[in-house]
Amino acid sequence: MRYSKSAGTFFPEEIEYPALPDDLIDVPHETYLAAMGRHHLATLDVVEGELVIHDPTADALLAQDKSVRAGKVSQACRAAIMGGFQSCALGAAHTYPYTLTDQANLTAAAIAALSASPDSDWSAHLWCANAAGHWAFARHTAAQVRQVHDDGMATTQARQERHRHLQDKIAKAKTAKAVQAIAWD
Repeated sequence: MRYSKSAGTFFPEEIEYPALPDDLIDVPHETYLAAMGRHHLATLDVVEGELVIHDPTADALLAQDKSVRAGKVSQACRAAIMGGFQSCALGAAHTYPYTLTDQANLTAAAIAALSASPDSDWSAHLWCANAAGHWAFARHTAAQVRQVHDDGMATTQARQERHRHLQDKIAKAKTAKAVQAIAWD
């Protein structure tokens, strides 16, 4: 096996290339296998004509841990938002779904409710579940729709704030252990 630092890749001897880099070095099979099995953040270098595998630095490993944890926190935040929220607009706590479709439907109903006069019989039906978990397409007055919308926004804002707080903690973490201790739960 051969390796070129300038190309950053290996060149098997059994393949005929129209042109090869000038800086090719021969690489023992064991070194090639070690290079192929290295940590994905490890780097390859050529030192005094030999292929050298540099283990990832502590900073690189910490940055990777932070990136992975940040992704998990973002995913958990999205799931929490999409998982719905509670509102007492109907007089008792009900759970409202909050998928993208639900958000669009609730926003449309809230906009329509804004133009409804307080003494009108305007209403909209929204999906919600009572404390026993029974779902219904329940009638809501304009004031109730606005309250559900406000409660949904407040819940989303609280979850987004928690997300920002956790992302800040991840960015400021100094050790992998500190990063791993940060979770949405």
